[in-house]
Amino acid sequence: MKERNSAQNSLALRISLLVLLAGIIGGAGILLLTLNVKDISSNYQTIIVTAYRNKEYMDEIRSLLYREEALVYNHIRSDDPAQMKTYEAEEKQLAQQIRGMMRDFENDISGEERERLFHNLYSNGLAYLSAAENVFTLSREMDKRTADYYVSSVMADNINNVNTSINELKYLVDEELLTAKAELDHSFENTRTTAFICTIALVFVVLLVLFLCVGMTSNLEKYKRQLETELEQKRAELTEHNRRIMSIQNNTVIGMANLIESRDGDTGTHIKRTRAYVSLIANAAYNEGHYRETLTPEYIELLVKAAPMHDIGKIVIPDYILQKPGKLTDEEFEVMKQHTLFGFQILLEKKAFSDGILKGVLQHHEKINGRGYPQRIDGRHIHKYAKIISVADVFDALVTDRPYKSAFSKRDAVEMVMAMTPEMDLDAMKSFLDSLILYPVDSIVHLSNGELAKVVENVPTYVLRPKVVGLKTGKVYDLSSDLAYANIVIES
Repeated sequence: MKERNSAQNSLALRISLLVLLAGIIGGAGILLLTLNVKDISSNYQTIIVTAYRNKEYMDEIRSLLYREEALVYNHIRSDDPAQMKTYEAEEKQLAQQIRGMMRDFENDISGEERERLFHNLYSNGLAYLSAAENVFTLSREMDKRTADYYVSSVMADNINNVNTSINELKYLVDEELLTAKAELDHSFENTRTTAFICTIALVFVVLLVLFLCVGMTSNLEKYKRQLETELEQKRAELTEHNRRIMSIQNNTVIGMANLIESRDGDTGTHIKRTRAYVSLIANAAYNEGHYRETLTPEYIELLVKAAPMHDIGKIVIPDYILQKPGKLTDEEFEVMKQHTLFGFQILLEKKAFSDGILKGVLQHHEKINGRGYPQRIDGRHIHKYAKIISVADVFDALVTDRPYKSAFSKRDAVEMVMAMTPEMDLDAMKSFLDSLILYPVDSIVHLSNGELAKVVENVPTYVLRPKVVGLKTGKVYDLSSDLAYANIVIES
């Protein structure tokens, strides 16, 4: 009897394992097929949207070129200087519109073959505009016969080349749509067949598993409810505990920050600005994946709230040093350096701050090369929060008037921060540069080549070198990546 029961139990166990394996395979198959269909559908939708947008660009460019051609013909046929000037003004505006449309179209192009065909279209379009300018010159000089010949030969060839390029691009777009549609249809057909098979297998698996596990369901549900009740109680207790801790920390931060302001108004505003920079750097670092093992949204919130504490130790520094209008002596500076230790001891006694916050206060004047203070440790032993607050603290100090120096411009301060790579953490510095915007979009700047330009795009990390467009020439300067403009800088 025992042997029979043992055999039955062994058979049941094997059946259960086979059923479980079949269920996993069937479920995984359906899941993978669903994800595959969603991915293919999304790609097809993207291809359709891009294709029709490309066609709209091509039709608009073709229409504008025909309007350009009409203006050229009108100019040649006219003998009225005033009317000819009107045609020239309209052509200039139209040419700018065509070039702008070409640039917008270029930004929407992807794929080697599309790029090749677009560059043909772009070259032919520019050649057409250049030829139109020559015709206007000939017509303006009343050399109508030569101008007419130029239109019927050179410009006719150019417009034919443009039409050929547009037709080739449209044909490529249509071919890509047909290929994508065929792939989508094939994937849907395979998905329907496979999903039907997997569904049948899953139904069988579910029924069999329910039959084998019906005796365990009641106990599992009971145990589940018990665990959920205990989990809710623990969660409520943890939430209340965290709320009390956060309340204590917030009250402590506010009280100590006010105490600093009462002693030194400059330091008071400095800690508030530093708090804002810490927020920018920490959020940028999180978005870029730096310090991901510890830098969570909750921890960022705590860092920002505790940022005013980084200079709390200055409340112990004597007034004659803290408020001295000139440069500190070596002896006075040694006393000033103690504010990091004082701040660490003050917060340690409060027993309301995490180890990261304490180390941030203690180590925010340490340097990656080990030449900072108070411990003279290198980058391997400096806490991440200290690395973040160090960048924020140094930048604000550079752009702020002090008794012993005038404030540097933000541009010069960024240059100086970028020159401190041996002293600052590169990830924290990169996050700071990515989050800082010195030249907002649409602002007007002076280039070192003498041209006025408008900022059209800020490039992450290249805070001093945005993409700009010359106001007079319409020329695009990609100062961040185009080596042709490496010698051009923004002067003001």
